[in-house]
Amino acid sequence: MQAQDVKLIQVFLSQNATPSPAIYEVSSTVDGKLLCTCPGYSGRGSCKHARFVTARIKTNGGTYPLEISKKATKEEADRAQESTDAFRDFIIKFGKIEVY
Repeated sequence: MQAQDVKLIQVFLSQNATPSPAIYEVSSTVDGKLLCTCPGYSGRGSCKHARFVTARIKTNGGTYPLEISKKATKEEADRAQESTDAFRDFIIKFGKIEVY
């Protein structure tokens, strides 16, 4: 799968990782499959991060409710739509990081 086929939708900070906290990313493929960068997902194909995102999608009518900082300008939001890389940068800079 190529990078342009995957769109970042949520960043997680895991305080349970050892030896120190870790950052994991949940992304969506063009066909709607969720992927996570955590070790649990790579071993099982499922994890608590992907289940969290799936639950939020279901309770929000099929769309993930992105929480974006009020510091983001309309121009930055518009630029984020130009490519998956621009969207990823926007989410990392202005998206809410879930601590899970």
